Amino acid sequence: MRKFVNTSAILFCFIIFGIYKGQASPKYLEIEWKNGSEAAKKIMTSEFYYDPLDAWSPFGNDIGSDTYYLYSDWKKEHPKKDIKKFIDSQLSDFGYLGFDISMDGKDSERLTRIVRTMRNEYIDLNMIDNMIISLAFSQLFLEGKIDPEVKILAEAAFGRETVYLDFWGDEKKETKERKERAERMSKLLDDLRKA
Repeated sequence: MRKFVNTSAILFCFIIFGIYKGQASPKYLEIEWKNGSEAAKKIMTSEFYYDPLDAWSPFGNDIGSDTYYLYSDWKKEHPKKDIKKFIDSQLSDFGYLGFDISMDGKDSERLTRIVRTMRNEYIDLNMIDNMIISLAFSQLFLEGKIDPEVKILAEAAFGRETVYLDFWGDEKKETKERKERAERMSKLLDDLRKA
């Protein structure tokens, strides 16, 4: 009986150690400055990048956070696949596979016409743009570089978002929020171009 108890105690310790070890080795890199690639540490220096509650950070909004984790999984499963496959799968999930993500905000009238045909208008456009912007910064954070095509698409997303700055507060009292959004977008775009 004593051997059984000792063996059970040892077995119990191994099980507990295995559970602890499994919990101590996370599936994803926590979005913290110290975990980023060397390039990300040099470029993504502002605290907002690592604030999970900052809706204007690439990872702080729901779509941006989801994109980071979905891309992490996708990259592990498909290390050699073209990034366009990931983007297309996300656009398909959103219901906008045919959306021209290379369109920027230079032709604001055309963009406005297209956005008016979307189910939730600007909300859906913002969802697409958040995904593209988060993807660019996810690549920088995880891999130390941004795919050239993704970088171009992210710049186009910033262009589209600029057209809709008024969405973030067109009332006089909301001018501060709109200004903060414009400043944040400018900072993100500058950092994107450094990568």
